[in-house]
Order: sequence, then C-alpha cells, then structure tokens
Amino acid sequence: MADRCTQGECSKNEVKTPNSYRRNTHILFYGNCVMPALAGDLTVFLVTAMIFEIDPRIIGPDELRADPKLAEAADLTYETSQSGVRAMLPCALSYVPVSQVIPSATIAGLARRVSTPKSSLRDRVLAKQFAPGVLRGQVEYLFDVGNWSQYFKSEPGKVYGTMLMMLQLPFSQGSVHIPPKSAAGPPTMLTKPVIDPQYYGGEGGGVDFDIMTAGQKFAAKICSTAPLSNIIKSRVFPPQQGATADEEDFTDFVRNFTASDWHPVGSCGMGGSAGIAAGVVDDRLRVYGVGGLRVVDASIMPLQICAHVQATIYAIGEKGSAMILEDRRVGG
Repeated sequence: MADRCTQGECSKNEVKTPNSYRRNTHILFYGNCVMPALAGDLTVFLVTAMIFEIDPRIIGPDELRADPKLAEAADLTYETSQSGVRAMLPCALSYVPVSQVIPSATIAGLARRVSTPKSSLRDRVLAKQFAPGVLRGQVEYLFDVGNWSQYFKSEPGKVYGTMLMMLQLPFSQGSVHIPPKSAAGPPTMLTKPVIDPQYYGGEGGGVDFDIMTAGQKFAAKICSTAPLSNIIKSRVFPPQQGATADEEDFTDFVRNFTASDWHPVGSCGMGGSAGIAAGVVDDRLRVYGVGGLRVVDASIMPLQICAHVQATIYAIGEKGSAMILEDRRVGG
C-alpha cells in the first residue's frame, strides 16, 4: 500500500488513483492484478482534419505565433478594449446525429453488422445508437482558424482553417499494457506503457470506418456552404477531387490520416452487472479483488459520451471523493 500511495492519493485506509488511462493500468499490471477486461477496452475519439486556405485578411493563432509584433498588438487591443483576435471564440462546433450524415438504408445495414448473436454486450449497447428515431451527437464537426493537421505543412504567407470531424461512439477498442522484459531488466513504474489504439480494428471497426468516410462528405458540404464558404479560398488537404462532395471518395484519406482526438476512456471500466468479467471497478469505483483501492478518472467510463469529456471527468472526481467519505462513515 505504501508503494501505491506514491502513485495516487491516500486517505485513511484507502488509495485512489487519478493517474489517467496510461498510469492506472500500469499500476494495476505492476501490482500483479489479473482481470479479463484490464487495459483491453481503451476507446478514443477518432478524428480527421481537412485543411483549407482561407481569406488572408483573417488573423489566427498561426499568424500570431509567427509574428511577435502582431501578437503584441493583439494583446494590447485586448487589454485596452477587450476586443480583437484575442477576444474571439476559439472555434465553432456542432454535434450531428449520424442519421443526418448517412442515408437511413445505410444506417440499417451498419446496425445489422454489429447486432449479431456473437456481438459483445458493449457492441450491442453501442448498436442502439442506430435505432430509428434516436438522435445523438455521434459525429462532431469543429472549424477553427489555423492548421491543426500533423500531416499537412503550412506554406509561409498563407492563412489556413481546419475542419475536424470526430467520431464520438466508436466500436474500435485499443489496449494499454506494460512492455515485456528487456535486456535492461523488467519494466518499472517509470517505464512507458505500450499503447495500441487499434483504429478501425475488431468486428465493429469497419462500421467506424464507413461512418468516418461518409462523414467526410458531410464535412465538405459544410465548408462549401455559405457563410463559411465565403472565407474559404480552396481545400488544400486532401486536395479537391470532384466538383461536389458527393463526387469525392475519401476512403484513402480516412485510412491514411485518421488520428486520435484523445479523451481516452475504458481501460479501467466499470463492470456493471457482469462484474470482473467485463470491467476493472465496481459501481463505487473500487478495483475488483483489491482492498482499499479505487480508480477515479476517465478510465472508469465503459463507453464514450457524445461530448468533450472534461466536465464529466470533474464530476467523476467529485463523485469518487463523495463515495470515499460515505463508505468511511458507514464502515466507521
């Protein structure tokens, strides 16, 4: 317990580990905790980034970073009048139901692919998002000034905008593990974990891929529609292929340029009614089979949510703290 206290937060007779999905699984593996679901249910938002050259009169973060005098002037404008580029909202975003992105006949086919008798409980729960009349924000679109892509290099003197598309409820699952023993010796708590997000992997990975591919066409339509299109000169990544979005094929773009939008969950998920067979912690965030140890962070979420998860993580922290105090009072 003393060793665990160095990695988490200690209260009387208990340790909680708000260490993120990387370190929580690391701690449990290092402590010889053996559970079927440990570290194998990692889920991240999948994201692609379309890049556009936009009106050069627009000033964004890239321009401020490249020109100290411009940044100084922007700072002064904000300090004196609370206006200018420093007062702008960071981005515009929207959560869109998949039914607005993909034809209903196609959605029905996706549902059948992940609702077979052999499908896992998790996949069957996720498949409910395709039921008729269900409106969830499964696909997020976010536009901002600047080049957000790790794959496209900006040209000096040009101003760029980025359209991100993010899949909120992916079927794909990755893993987090400690590395094997090396010539230098066995792994320690300071050894970096081995993280494999498994984009588009598993039985439901093809469904994720099809949604992402179809969703790119919707992203292209957004950017070709006024008033947003009024500030866009051209799409530079991926290059324009057809006269309209419907004529384009984004298969290779999605396959080669999908990245993680982070917000990982699930590597220490709650087991629910299935208990240790399906999770790592119970409904009070206690690690199965380990006395006095809880996980209190995003890794306990068994599924993603259709939102940026930060506020929910704050709530998990508050709820976890309340649970510890409640259990201490009950236990004396």
